[in-house]
Amino acid sequence: MNDDHKQLWVILLIVFIGLVGTSIAYPIFPPLFLHPEHGSIVPSSWDNNAKSIFLGLALAVYPLGQFIGSPILGGISDYYGRKSVLVWSLAGCAAGYLLTALSLRYSSLWLLLVSRFITGMMEGNLAIVRAMGADLHSISKYKTIGRINSACAIGYVMGPLIGGLMADNTIVPWFSFAVPFYASSLISLLAVILSITLLSASRNEKPQDHVTILENFNLFAKLSKLFKRSVNLKYLLITSTVFTFAVDIFYEFGPVYLTGMWNMKPAGIAVYNAALSLMLACSAAWLPTFFSRYYNLRNVIIAAMSISGIFLAALTIYPTMITAFVLFALLGLSIATVTTNMTIQISGEAGKLIQGEALGAQLGMRMLGDAVLCMAGGFMIMSSVMMPIILSSLIAFTAAVIYMRRF
Repeated sequence: MNDDHKQLWVILLIVFIGLVGTSIAYPIFPPLFLHPEHGSIVPSSWDNNAKSIFLGLALAVYPLGQFIGSPILGGISDYYGRKSVLVWSLAGCAAGYLLTALSLRYSSLWLLLVSRFITGMMEGNLAIVRAMGADLHSISKYKTIGRINSACAIGYVMGPLIGGLMADNTIVPWFSFAVPFYASSLISLLAVILSITLLSASRNEKPQDHVTILENFNLFAKLSKLFKRSVNLKYLLITSTVFTFAVDIFYEFGPVYLTGMWNMKPAGIAVYNAALSLMLACSAAWLPTFFSRYYNLRNVIIAAMSISGIFLAALTIYPTMITAFVLFALLGLSIATVTTNMTIQISGEAGKLIQGEALGAQLGMRMLGDAVLCMAGGFMIMSSVMMPIILSSLIAFTAAVIYMRRF
């Protein structure tokens, strides 16, 4: 096994550990806000509209933090080195998760919002590990980026299962909604140790134009500069962002849909998420490579976007627990096919000097949309828990049309 393959396995392990910590919260927030008998973060005297709005806000602050953190961390890593920036961001994640645990322990809604924002900023490090994978030139990007996305998906299987179980005090009396976040903090510290001890210093070349840390905070100027580098890169980033709007509405409000339709508890939500994430992992690991051998990349992406829209629409047309479980799994296949191939295209168009910046911009734009849509979703579920899913389907079809017209 050569050095690049060893580094890839270390990267995959760090990604898996980090995503376990990130996704632990997935099944917790909808029951916490919509059914306060499970916790006391919102007063029981609040009406359902207020609970829905604050659920949307709690979901939105995390991707808003990622929107700010992703381009900054990705850009800094291009110049100052991926390993050091990754280590510090993982340490910041550990601190953020600890603050979230304390906010739940002491029933502080405002500390919860602040801690989720901080954690989101630090979780922008996914752009760094994707850039590290792209730096491994002896391995195909279909393998590196596909396997990184697969490791993310497997982390999303384990995290919600752990979170759903650790939040259920009927299993162990001292379990609570705070316990999974204490676990996330410890998991992030483990990722810090692995990064320091096993990860080699990055070998990426520095961009020719020096960018100061302060300049990295000018996010819109950075995006404008990226757009001017390449028209194709501009439209790839836009199309990727539109499609991931659909994906993230589904990710964020899938648990709300399950909670609202069938009053699911965290453990039940985690099972549905496991079906989704396992198929995401399988698809990201081998489907993009398979399709690249036999089919035109453009047609694969358009077909997968359209199929995702169809499956999302079916969730609202055939709302049964069994149908929803099957559709969650099938969506894992189509979503992973799109996101992996789009990331590979963006990486190739960006070139080797601005991998971190381009992939950070991709993640940052996605998270800005996620934050806005989470807030909008909080208002939409006041009328029906199906409304975010309907919007998600329409956006997936829109992304397919945009991509088809441009490429």
